[in-house]
Amino acid sequence: MHTHHERGIALVLALFLMTALSVLGASLMFLSQTETYASMNYRMMSQARYAGEAGVQKAGNFLLDSTQYTLPTTAQLADYKYDVSPVLRTSNLQPVVLSAKDAACTGSNYPDAAMQTAFCAAAKGALAAGNASISYNSTATLLAMQKFTSYGAGEVVVQTWQITGDGSLSGTRNATVEVVATIETPKVPANSFAAFGTDSGCGALTFGGNVKTNSYDPSTLSGSTAPTTANGALSNDGGDVGTNGNLTISGHVDVYGKLYTPRTGVGNCTTGNVTALTESGAATVSDSLVQLPSPVAYPAPTIPTQSALPAVSLSSAGTTAVTCALLGPTLTQGTQAEVQAGTAQCNVTGSTITLNGTGSTLSLPSLTTTAQVNIVLVASTSAAQYDFNSISLGGQSTIGPYATAAGQTVVVDVVGKDNTGTDIATPIDFTGGSYAAVTGCATCSAYDANFLQIIYGGTGNIIMSGNSAASAVVYAPNSAITLHGTSDIYGSMLGKTIDDTSGANIHYDSNLQNTLFVPGNPVIGTFTWKRY
Repeated sequence: MHTHHERGIALVLALFLMTALSVLGASLMFLSQTETYASMNYRMMSQARYAGEAGVQKAGNFLLDSTQYTLPTTAQLADYKYDVSPVLRTSNLQPVVLSAKDAACTGSNYPDAAMQTAFCAAAKGALAAGNASISYNSTATLLAMQKFTSYGAGEVVVQTWQITGDGSLSGTRNATVEVVATIETPKVPANSFAAFGTDSGCGALTFGGNVKTNSYDPSTLSGSTAPTTANGALSNDGGDVGTNGNLTISGHVDVYGKLYTPRTGVGNCTTGNVTALTESGAATVSDSLVQLPSPVAYPAPTIPTQSALPAVSLSSAGTTAVTCALLGPTLTQGTQAEVQAGTAQCNVTGSTITLNGTGSTLSLPSLTTTAQVNIVLVASTSAAQYDFNSISLGGQSTIGPYATAAGQTVVVDVVGKDNTGTDIATPIDFTGGSYAAVTGCATCSAYDANFLQIIYGGTGNIIMSGNSAASAVVYAPNSAITLHGTSDIYGSMLGKTIDDTSGANIHYDSNLQNTLFVPGNPVIGTFTWKRY
């Protein structure tokens, strides 16, 4: 068969194949180039985003560093309209803003010019990235501000800031990313746990013997009625404990609640391996172990100035009698009824001494009781404060509040130094005595822990004795607390370490969740970003 009409078909097919291969090669080349550009764009976007995050971090570091940023004082709050969000500056009703956009701090509307300048210098910068330059800047808008009385430290302010960080990459190609985050310092309860140990090591909380923690609600009680499971006030739940370190329990300990700690793991605890929980015998934590995102920092209360008066030893029947003059030569004396009514400051009736600051803080010396002395401190709705250099109760002595209505409070603030300024090793020692139930208010619950608050900001030791007919709050974040005796503790205990191996049960006053607040750990509430 003749095929001369098919001459040259191989050349045509070859041309078609070459064209197809050329198209395929070009496609692969463009695909490779696209991948290169995509990788480059991703790298540039990531670098710009990291720069934006750097702006957020620099601004956050500034606002959370008390050596750089000073919170407004109570007197300065008039410059802010903080019942709205964002917070406005009173003079122009514009949002309160700190800006580091440029050298002129464009956009700043903060009431303090020096703070504007400091933020402008701290919250922007630049870095080299190969042949490119990465720069960042930030602005901070005050979203919310709140003033409250911090436990043991007076009036404080907490704020919520929205920080916007802009990151820019300049070079042959440019990229800009905006990062937005919210930094909030919350207001949190000072006493959220039956017991909390701020120490980060082993045995920050140590419970042994026949000990249990649970909770009760004093609002359902009145008078001296004790919380029990039968009357509905006592519950084998809610007895949460917490620590920045380890909980060690042994014997027949029952923690009827959760364990909160940033630590993890159950087992032996060592300095190099701090576990969350060490348990032996029949000891158990009934609920779950909750891992905290970070250690909890409880602010130390302000330590009051020590009294210049020498230490006093009081005895109801001894060489040293109970007298008002020993506690303060200028104290106005009156009948017990007059002291309770606030028209006098001191009364002695038998072995009972009644004190009333009548609206002012009473500064009192180191006090040691040796034989059944009862110290009664008159409460008020504005938290009557009594500053002692130290307190040592012996011979079945007591210290307790007198109140006429719910909501009144006595604050016992312990200095921890004698009249010469020398540190006292154990500034609170209830080895032979205890705190007493509230008197004067028949309708008030003796188990309302708010009536008596014991505060200590130093590092000395505390020895506490419980009272199965009364309650109290102890707040001493830097102190080692040892529970003495088997009488129960009603209220809450917070110290650096807490040792309860004597058999004292700890019953948590659940109403403390709604009172006695402190500034909490700053937290980042939101985080978003976008590319321009």
